[in-house]
Amino acid sequence: MHRTIATLLLILPIGCVGGPFLVFAGGALSGEVVTEPVTDWSFADDVFVDLEVRPSDPYSVVLNYVIQDGKLYIDPAEGRTWFDHLREDPRVRVRFDGKVYPCTAVLAGKPGELEGFPEDRYVYRIDSGQTIE
Repeated sequence: MHRTIATLLLILPIGCVGGPFLVFAGGALSGEVVTEPVTDWSFADDVFVDLEVRPSDPYSVVLNYVIQDGKLYIDPAEGRTWFDHLREDPRVRVRFDGKVYPCTAVLAGKPGELEGFPEDRYVYRIDSGQTIE
């Protein structure tokens, strides 16, 4: 039992290198960086997306996402550390299938404004190729 716990404690930090690991936040996302703008995210069929916020000190998480009409949306819940970082700086990177896309998170709706999303959440559209310097 102790050996299993010790092994997990050694493996978890290794898993967080290059991005988040399960429910544990990570740092900068690793992978092939794609600079070509994405106009239609319909190719994304992963169950979750890896999202990196705070470019000055990268912080990444695993999230659910929604694609509507080829556009990528996330709906952060209040009280999340990464959401606070997103509000301070909208520059983000997302990773699908090992490819990392520099993007900008754009507020698309406040709580209750957009159908198909929880009424208590903000909704952000993730725009590729429009990063802010």
